[in-house]
Amino acid sequence: MNFYSYHLRCRACVILIAFVAMISCNADEETPPPGNEAAMAAGVYAIKWTHGEARASVNGGDVIAVFSTASDTEKSYPYTIQANTTKTANNFARSYHNSFSESYRLSKSTFQSFYSSSQANSDAGQTRAVQLGDTRSFWTFDLSDLSTFPDIPSVQFKAVLKAIGTYCDVYVDKNSILITNEDAEKIAIQFDKVAYPVVTGHFGNPPVINGSSRVTILLPLVFNGGMEEDVNPNGTSTGLFNDRDQFPASTDNPYSNYRNVLYLNPGLYNSTNPFFSNKWCPILSHEFAHMVNFRYHVAKESVPIEEGKALLSEILSGYGLPNGDYLMWENIVAYQNDPSGISLTQLEYVNNNIYGSYGMGLMWMSYLYDRFGLQAIRDMATHSLLGLDATAAVTGIPKQHLFAEWVQANILSGTTNNEIFTYKTIDVNGNGGGKYFDALKGFAALPQHLIPYTETERQVHSYGVEYFASDSQGTVIIKGNDIQAFIIRKNN
Repeated sequence: MNFYSYHLRCRACVILIAFVAMISCNADEETPPPGNEAAMAAGVYAIKWTHGEARASVNGGDVIAVFSTASDTEKSYPYTIQANTTKTANNFARSYHNSFSESYRLSKSTFQSFYSSSQANSDAGQTRAVQLGDTRSFWTFDLSDLSTFPDIPSVQFKAVLKAIGTYCDVYVDKNSILITNEDAEKIAIQFDKVAYPVVTGHFGNPPVINGSSRVTILLPLVFNGGMEEDVNPNGTSTGLFNDRDQFPASTDNPYSNYRNVLYLNPGLYNSTNPFFSNKWCPILSHEFAHMVNFRYHVAKESVPIEEGKALLSEILSGYGLPNGDYLMWENIVAYQNDPSGISLTQLEYVNNNIYGSYGMGLMWMSYLYDRFGLQAIRDMATHSLLGLDATAAVTGIPKQHLFAEWVQANILSGTTNNEIFTYKTIDVNGNGGGKYFDALKGFAALPQHLIPYTETERQVHSYGVEYFASDSQGTVIIKGNDIQAFIIRKNN
């Protein structure tokens, strides 16, 4: 299952983040390590290494990016970093923290073996014979008691068919007193006119399950702790795609609805909270993108890339960060504030920075969209390969080189005219022309991101990155194996 970004929130209003044989180098030398053919922006220098140690001169305001592309998994690499500069340690407070906790699986199905390409390629034109007012039973998650998370129980409820769309059927909890047939019709229209064409046009077609590609949209009260007048302040999920509905009910899969199902929080539809204003509209696109991605990749995609696609679908639907979405802004802030411990290849949701995983995915997919365009995004989404391998196949750029270019873009965007290092969709160091909840501060912008004056142990995941700022002129010393480092002078 894929809990929508923001998963189970627990706050009311904020519910929603190449090696050279030299001991040291001068950062003014623009010589990338051998074999590294990634494009290098003006003012960016690869730090040279020998025997697991790198030294380089830094100026005040320089940003040091430490990253790895040594493994196709999220393997982590320990390193130490420190600065010898003209300022002393007493001038600055240092507050480093580790963020490498146990992670847990939220969305990988145990029923993948049931899925087949012949099922996905069967006739998508079949529909179910239904009539308005029909009542039937469905399974859903009971989010009334969040203390059981992530082992959320399933319960059965009855729902009434209140709208029939071109591509969807909208069922509302039988006990609902607020959501009318007219409300259900609005939901069906939003799906038919926005979510369906955007997602199918840019990410692929929905699966054919039990003979039909139609999508059932469910609004269960228990999904919001029994409430429907607003989002449950004790925590809930805004929406959900559950991959177990893609397979028949069985002893191992007893709670399947065996159809294409999207779950929509009824309280979200009725919410008066400004942070959730019309949030149900992009949620339909987001969760539908998960469903479509499941057809092609059967829950094997990495978390940031899976969620990045779904978040990009919100933007392509006319919502999201460019239109002032607070929750999406919060995801990027979570990643910018603490990118450590997050990798583009990670297969689990990182427990202590779930929002940051979404933020990384959104930034990566937005960067690819801005640089290569919509057709490339669709080709990646429908490719037989996964994630970074699909990106490399479609763009023709080795994944480790593309990642190194993205590492630079996160700092340089807005300061260069070179499109390789520029975002268009996201203003990574600003407020989106006043549309964001607040300005995005960029990476290495906080006091705890300064290079420490004492040798400090850190670790970075493969296809992950950490950024540090230099506060004055001096030398940066990094020790570790299978990692790379850039000095980025954005004012060069």
